[in-house]
Amino acid sequence: MNPTRQASFSLARVLRLIAGLLVVVSLGACSSLKPPVQSSGPVPFLRLDMDGQVAAAQASAEVGALPGGMETEPALPPYRFGVGDEFDLRVPDAPQFDLALKVRPDGKVSLPMIGTLHVKGRSPEDVQDEVRERLTALSGGPGSREYLLHTNDELEIKFPYMPTLNESVRVRPDGKLQLQMVGVVQAEGLSPEELQAQLKQRYAKFLRSPEVSVLVRTFGTQNVRVGGEGTGRAGLANLRPNIIARSTQATQVFVGGEVARPGVLAYRPGLSLLQALIEAGGQLPSGDVTQMVILRRGANDKVEVFPLRLSATYFRAPNKDIQLQPFDVVLLPKSGISTLGDQLNQYVFNLFPLIRNSAVGLSYNLRSNTP
Repeated sequence: MNPTRQASFSLARVLRLIAGLLVVVSLGACSSLKPPVQSSGPVPFLRLDMDGQVAAAQASAEVGALPGGMETEPALPPYRFGVGDEFDLRVPDAPQFDLALKVRPDGKVSLPMIGTLHVKGRSPEDVQDEVRERLTALSGGPGSREYLLHTNDELEIKFPYMPTLNESVRVRPDGKLQLQMVGVVQAEGLSPEELQAQLKQRYAKFLRSPEVSVLVRTFGTQNVRVGGEGTGRAGLANLRPNIIARSTQATQVFVGGEVARPGVLAYRPGLSLLQALIEAGGQLPSGDVTQMVILRRGANDKVEVFPLRLSATYFRAPNKDIQLQPFDVVLLPKSGISTLGDQLNQYVFNLFPLIRNSAVGLSYNLRSNTP
């Protein structure tokens, strides 16, 4: 037999083998499909648990029935701040502390006295509680606060038994006092009691058992020393600041994979999986609904993956639905047979173009070797 004719018949056998394999796989996939089951009861919601399991709950129990046949929507998760969000810090009793803040790219904001605060991924209520706790810590508990002298404070130095040494002085801009007999004394940053003890030591060089008192007549600041270390501010414990979200990022849902129009959808309260898939154009023939997953943002921006394990007839007879949350990612993967077709294109047809149009090539070889 002519070698060219023999090679052509071998090519025909390979093509028949590939075609038979594709038919078998297609029949197996089709045989696994069951007729849709009609359900006359309420469509239950699927509850996504954080351990990766999917639990079913009746719609009436999950949603909650109201008198007169009305139903309430499922409770939405609390809003969490994202980068670029803007919010106001309002202090009703001290409006001088009011601030307009914006979440930085690192997820933090900077507050006077409090310092840097991480807010990304946290709810406004959580941030508000931490701000109040920090203010309480800065104020210190009763008996643990000491006033610290500051520039421009007005003091009276009293000698009960030697009134001729009494003086009224003001703390200079450099934080020091100029006193008779003892000269220059550092005052800023000291408590009145600490300054009093220091003056006793200084005057002891000139007086026998000096008695001296330091009285603060005017105060230039509200700074206090808290717990013997660290600086706070008096009166902060009674402040009750409020966090008010002003401009937040748009809540979205992402649908990708084998849908007609993959992309971003605007989230709205009550958005379900079926509604999101319909808005994305529905499932393509190449999609495998049994492998659909949802990616959801968890605590500390950790991503949780939920395999839904839906039936292959889900779109023909949906008997359950899933309540989506803001920033969920819905992914509909390709079916096994579609993946096989992609692999054949990548590793067979693209490498051997003649096989893609093998019928024409076979006819040419047979005619070229006709006696």
